[in-house]
Amino acid sequence: MTPADLERLAAAGVYDPAGDDAAEQLALLDDLVARGISVDALVNSVRLGGLVLQGFEQLIRPGEHLTVEEVATSSNVPADAVLRVRRAWGFPDPQPSERCFVSADVEALVLVRAMAGLVGPELTLHVCRAVGTAMSRLAEAEIALIRSQVEGRMEASGASVASILLRYRALLEHVLPVMLRAWDTVHRGYLVHIGRRYTRWALPPSEQNVVDMVVGFADLTHSTALVSQLDLAGLDRALTAFEDVSTDLIAAAGATLVKRLGDGVMFVTPEADVACTLGRRLIEAMREAPSALPVKVGLAAGHVAALRGDFYGPAVHRAARIVTTAPPEMVLVSREVRDRAVNAVFRSTGVHTLAGFGDPIELFELMA
Repeated sequence: MTPADLERLAAAGVYDPAGDDAAEQLALLDDLVARGISVDALVNSVRLGGLVLQGFEQLIRPGEHLTVEEVATSSNVPADAVLRVRRAWGFPDPQPSERCFVSADVEALVLVRAMAGLVGPELTLHVCRAVGTAMSRLAEAEIALIRSQVEGRMEASGASVASILLRYRALLEHVLPVMLRAWDTVHRGYLVHIGRRYTRWALPPSEQNVVDMVVGFADLTHSTALVSQLDLAGLDRALTAFEDVSTDLIAAAGATLVKRLGDGVMFVTPEADVACTLGRRLIEAMREAPSALPVKVGLAAGHVAALRGDFYGPAVHRAARIVTTAPPEMVLVSREVRDRAVNAVFRSTGVHTLAGFGDPIELFELMA
């Protein structure tokens, strides 16, 4: 780059010649320009994320980039099936000439093809959707963390774009490989954890994978008021407290956190006493947490189908309706949960009509 180029970069805040890392900044900028990112692009870039992807995509997705037709040929998966799998993973259709695949995608598609031969294409796509949803949420969390706690803080302190890019490169070179290995370890741990749950509590295997579970929903109350008041900071604090408390308590109880639903959470456990104790502890912990809102819990029990990383069946719908009926700071349960719980005391709250269910049912408040 010429001295004039460096002056332009410095004037735009891309390069800080007075910074402690000025030499590293200059080396990085030279490397980016050598790889085809023009000085104009560096000066005029509105969003740093575009530069991160242009400069470091090979660190995130290494290998030769392939088109749809090329990856279809290499994986022996028809191009239309490649696109179906890609959509199941949650990615949009690329242009025919777009090189958005890498060699690792070929390996993944070969696995998908083998799985389809074993269990059929529809169930395979269900698994792909579950994987895509999980990976999307993980990537959202990772990127949000880096943008807020790394990029945001550095930008607020006046760091140059090149200094921020240096930090991104270090994260991608040194942290990303360790992070991917860590997530693989967590995945393997869940295979053992959930496998043990099925061994102890599942019904005999079936095509619907039916299990006998207590289903719980825990919802924050009064969160709608924060939204209507545009108190987004207060809502964020309340949601963060709820996420911290619910994650810790559900895991400690040996229950399974199925999914988060905005200001609510769904969990399952085979044991009614565990579900009742967990519900009571969620309410108590949120009562004590700073910036928290009251919580209410609804529990139901019965046979449910565990498919695609989620649970389906009347007990799920019943629990969801029960929690909407419960007042703040109450654990409200169905008769089936009351009958299964050995170490809990309940009080009848009378007969209730639940939306979507024909006959009114008696519900019970957990007392102790």
